Amino acid sequence: MKFLIVCFISLFLFANEVYFLPKEGFKAQKKIIYLITHSKHSIDIIMYAFTNKKIAKALKLAAKHNVKITVIADKEEAKYERSVIPNLAVIRNINIHLLNGKSFKNGKFGKLHAKVAIIDNEYLITGSANYTYSAFFKNYEYIIIHTDKNLINKFDKFFYYLNSISKPYRLSR
Repeated sequence: MKFLIVCFISLFLFANEVYFLPKEGFKAQKKIIYLITHSKHSIDIIMYAFTNKKIAKALKLAAKHNVKITVIADKEEAKYERSVIPNLAVIRNINIHLLNGKSFKNGKFGKLHAKVAIIDNEYLITGSANYTYSAFFKNYEYIIIHTDKNLINKFDKFFYYLNSISKPYRLSR
């Protein structure tokens, strides 16, 4: 437990930027959109709930400029009627993967509840906020943006592990 508290506190201490939502929701959304639209090579995202159309639009713009984008989304949450996942899945240079959490004995699954974005292996965006309107403008959440290479590498390994066990998104016909 002490280890988790130290890790959580160190995330705040060594963060380059911290946004507390909803008070700084517009500022945080603007910064994330800026980082996405100014990316050069790659964007890797792990997101539980993704309904934010402005962030989705920024990803489409980045993909248009040949940025390779991979989004790993929660399998059940991607089915939500407001999810942007199906719309992103049809865009060239955007690869969508779906993943459940671990299975329970009763046959139900846990959630992919992480919220992470890695941009050009230079920026790590993480925190409690999903990419939803409620997260940015209604809920009490936080977003942290880091440039620490060691931290980015650790999250990058986590991303590639989840990517290796996820399934590519298939549009239903």
